[in-house]
Amino acid sequence: SSRSHFDSSSAALIISQADHPGCFANFGAMLVAASMRLAALVLLAASGGRGEHACEAEVSSACPDRPAADIAACLKNPSEHETETTLSSECTDFVALNSACSEDIEKHCDGSFFTGDTVLCLKTWTDPESLSTKCSNVMKWAIPAPPEEETSEEGQDGPTDELGMSDKDRQEKKEWQEKRKAARGDAIERMKMKERDAKKEAERVALENFKREKPEEYAAMIQQQEEERKQQQEQKRRERLAAAALERKRRMAAEQEEADQSEESSGKRKKKKSKGGSRQWLSSLLTIAGAIAVFCGLFYVVSYLMGGGKSSGRPRGKKRR
Repeated sequence: SSRSHFDSSSAALIISQADHPGCFANFGAMLVAASMRLAALVLLAASGGRGEHACEAEVSSACPDRPAADIAACLKNPSEHETETTLSSECTDFVALNSACSEDIEKHCDGSFFTGDTVLCLKTWTDPESLSTKCSNVMKWAIPAPPEEETSEEGQDGPTDELGMSDKDRQEKKEWQEKRKAARGDAIERMKMKERDAKKEAERVALENFKREKPEEYAAMIQQQEEERKQQQEQKRRERLAAAALERKRRMAAEQEEADQSEESSGKRKKKKSKGGSRQWLSSLLTIAGAIAVFCGLFYVVSYLMGGGKSSGRPRGKKRR
């Protein structure tokens, strides 16, 4: 409800200040504050996978728009509170932990100030020997001791390595790192999108001003852009025609090559067929000639036999006187 009230009041203030040019400085400050609040809500949603920390209520009330690294200084100074807030004993210890271990949190915990992973990172995911002496001393009294039930449950997570981390601890650390990496990637992408949108908006405004201040030059620029667009379209059309002609030429060459290969194969078959036909014709002639020779031989033998019989049986004639 407080956020809704803030957004509505901000919108009203933006509209009222837009009518008065002398108030643009306050308008800019309000716009920056609204952006910071949105960024804080995004970061809270990205890092809120493990529940609330000891100062969740105090931060929401006193310092909702502060960056994570500046929350400790804001909570310790009541004059910087947006709403008068009294810190609880647990929150006071958590503030002391974030202040004393600021360098360690930046180095080993990826800047996770005032999140549900701050204590877990310092206590479980980081080598105790890597922590500063100041941070180690504050951790001894600022981090509450776990109940006996939690201790017994932790003992069932399996053996630990030289850093005292079990398989479950390493898995939790890996998941946390992946979430942090994904959150950073999303934040970077949003910033890039905002930069692109801001650039497009600046170009649009500059073009509108140019159109209003120099209409003739604006018309000439639009005409030149139109001519360039037409030239580009014509160039693309020519490239398409050239590509189509080249494809047709390639296809015709392929078809001609296939035709040549087909003719060559057909010529070889005809040649083989002609050779086979001539051999068959020669064989037929030889067969006919042999048959004729046999027939003639038989005819001659029969004729001879018939002629010999007749001469022997004919009576000899009388001698003429």
